[in-house]
Amino acid sequence: MSWYQMHRCVYDWVRAGEVNSGEGGDGRAGFDVGAYELTDEERKAFENKDIGAFYRLGLHEVLINRYARAAGYARDDYRKILEPLGGKEERKGRWQK
Repeated sequence: MSWYQMHRCVYDWVRAGEVNSGEGGDGRAGFDVGAYELTDEERKAFENKDIGAFYRLGLHEVLINRYARAAGYARDDYRKILEPLGGKEERKGRWQK
C-alpha cells in the first residue's frame, strides 16, 4: 500500500505549497509526512528531495515533474539527474524492418 501512499504524499505536499503560498513563506511548514504509511526508503527520498530515488521507486513522471519544480529544481537540473536512470527507447514504425 505504500506505493499509493508515496504518490498521495507527494501530491499533497505539492498541493499544500500551491494552496498555502499566499500566506508568505513556503506554505508547507506544517506538512506532516508521518501521516502517510511510507517505507523508510520512500521517507528518506522525500526528506532528501531525491528525484532519482523517486524515479527508481516508481513515482509517476508527472508527479516527479511537479515535485521537482516545487522543490526548487530547474528543468535542466532534474533532467540531468534522471538522464542516466532511463534508457533510450528504440522504436521502429510498422513500415520499418
